Amino acid sequence: MRKTILPASIIVLVTGACLLLGFAYSIPDEEKQQGLTGQFDVSAQGDIAYVTYERGKPTLYVKSDQLRQVVQLPADRTILDIAVMPGGKTVLYVNSDKEFDEDSKSTLHQVDIESGEDNIIFTRDAIVMELVIDPKDENRLFYIQADKFSNYSPGATLYPHDYDVHSYQMKNGKHQKHTELNKYSMSSLQVSSEDDSVYIQMDDDADMETEEDAFETKGRVFKIPLSNPGHKMVISIPEDTQDLYDFVLIPDRSELVYQAVAGTDHEGILEYELFSYNWDTQRITQLTHLNAYAEYPIHGADGKVYFIVDRAFGENNPDNALYRMNPDGSSVEEVSFEE
Repeated sequence: MRKTILPASIIVLVTGACLLLGFAYSIPDEEKQQGLTGQFDVSAQGDIAYVTYERGKPTLYVKSDQLRQVVQLPADRTILDIAVMPGGKTVLYVNSDKEFDEDSKSTLHQVDIESGEDNIIFTRDAIVMELVIDPKDENRLFYIQADKFSNYSPGATLYPHDYDVHSYQMKNGKHQKHTELNKYSMSSLQVSSEDDSVYIQMDDDADMETEEDAFETKGRVFKIPLSNPGHKMVISIPEDTQDLYDFVLIPDRSELVYQAVAGTDHEGILEYELFSYNWDTQRITQLTHLNAYAEYPIHGADGKVYFIVDRAFGENNPDNALYRMNPDGSSVEEVSFEE
C-alpha cells in the first residue's frame, strides 16, 4: 500500500507545483511590479508619504502615528510625484499613463489623508514630473513639465523632453510658465525660502556648439531668478567636479548634498553615492558608502537627509529602500514602514 501512496503523493505535489508556476507566469506583466518607488515626501510634522507597487498597482501610503493606505490606482497608471501639503492633512499626487505616448496627460489630485476624499485639481496635456510647494506661499505649487514625448533626435528612443518650470496658484487656478529652456532633462526642483527663485539640476550646455559637445557637458545645479529667468547661474562648485544629479540644499550648513558616481563594483556596474559640498570650506565629502544606488535626497523637518537606495541596481528588478542620515553622513539607517 505504501508503494502506491508514495508515487501518488509525488504526482499530487508535482501537479500542484506546476499549477502554482502556471498561475505565477499567467500574471500580466503590469501586475508583477512590486515594491517601493522613488516617490516620497516628509511633512513638517515628520510624517512620511511614499508610493509602492502592489501587484503592479501604484499605492500611496502615509506613515504617521499609524500607517494609512490613501490611494491605490489601476496597474496601467503611474504616480509621478507626491507632495504633502502644509499642515499634513492632505497630499498632492500627479498621475499619468504607466506607458507614456504622445497623447499622455497628467492629472493632479489632492487627497485627504484620513477620509480618502480625492479631488482633481487640474489636468495638463503634458507630462508633469515633479511637485514642490512654495515655502513662502502654501497656495503656490511649482512643477516641472515635459511638453513632448517623442524622438528627441533621429534614431533616439521615445522620451519626455522640452522641460520647463511652471507654477500653479491654488487659490485662483492660474498656471504660469517661468522658463523657456526646452531642456532635454530637468530634476530636483527646489524653491527658495528666501527669494523668488528656484533651483534645478540640468546639463551645463551653454557653450555647446556641436552634437559632439553634448558628450562633454556636465550635470550642474542652477539657480533661476523668476523675475529674470534668462539670467540663470551655476551654483559655485569646483569646475572639475564630476556630474551632479539629484541634490538638496542644506541652508543652515551652507551645503549641497548631491548624487554622483563613486566608482564601480567588481562587475563594472556604476555605484552612485551621496556627496556634500560646503561653500565655506570648499570641501567635497562622500557621505554614503553603501555600494549601491543612492538617489533622491530631501531635507526633512527633523534635520535629517532622507534618500532612496536601490540595492539591486543593474539587475532586472529594483530593490528600493528608504534611508536617512545626518547631513554630515553619520547615523545612516534604513527607515521601517512597519506600524
